[in-house]
Amino acid sequence: MSRPLSASFVVAAALLFARPARVQAGTVKGVVHLADEAGSTRLYQGYWRLENGNVPVQSSGGAKAETVVVLELSRDTHAPAARTVTVEIGGLDARPRLVILGPGSVVELKNTGKVTHEFSTPETPSLMPVERLMPGGLRRQLFNAPGGYLIRCSEYPHIAISAIVVKSSYFSALDEKGNFSIPDVPDGKATLKIWTRGKWVYEEEIDTTKKEALSIKVSGPKGKETKDKDSAE
Repeated sequence: MSRPLSASFVVAAALLFARPARVQAGTVKGVVHLADEAGSTRLYQGYWRLENGNVPVQSSGGAKAETVVVLELSRDTHAPAARTVTVEIGGLDARPRLVILGPGSVVELKNTGKVTHEFSTPETPSLMPVERLMPGGLRRQLFNAPGGYLIRCSEYPHIAISAIVVKSSYFSALDEKGNFSIPDVPDGKATLKIWTRGKWVYEEEIDTTKKEALSIKVSGPKGKETKDKDSAE
């Protein structure tokens, strides 16, 4: 003869089955192929003006070092904590040239060189108007709204800093081979966006439940962006 179930057992079982299903998460990874036009260094070549002529200058690093992959999810996500990042301006170059921040963060421009600069965000001049930055000077700029911002020197336009403000932790910079990896992404739909060298160049809706590595080709300004899946081999 079976015993009647105790009240505590019934309550525990009810709570167990009432719990929502656990959201699965995985890693979104792949490789970004930048075409010659997209990875060109011509945009970042400049000249150091001297009394007896001009000396050509080319910035350090390559396009991969200035590229970030960002995932935007429909559900609410936790943004990175606000922080202050210092970018040093010296030798007619900026280090680092790419900073990824949470809303409310501050980009601090520190002029460690001997040249005066005039920095602004040309696409959004109301955010960061043109202002002179003397040698040894310091300028701080607050970034609240998520998005991509290009900080540029009007005197030496090859000096450019990309400030990417994200509202979640689902992003990845590229390594030297163009690979990216974003862990712990919840299963579902997401918008994958790529920013490289001062602008958004790619956008694609993806299904994060699919675990195949992505192979993304970013062509030049007049080309078409494409997305493929790597073979299973």
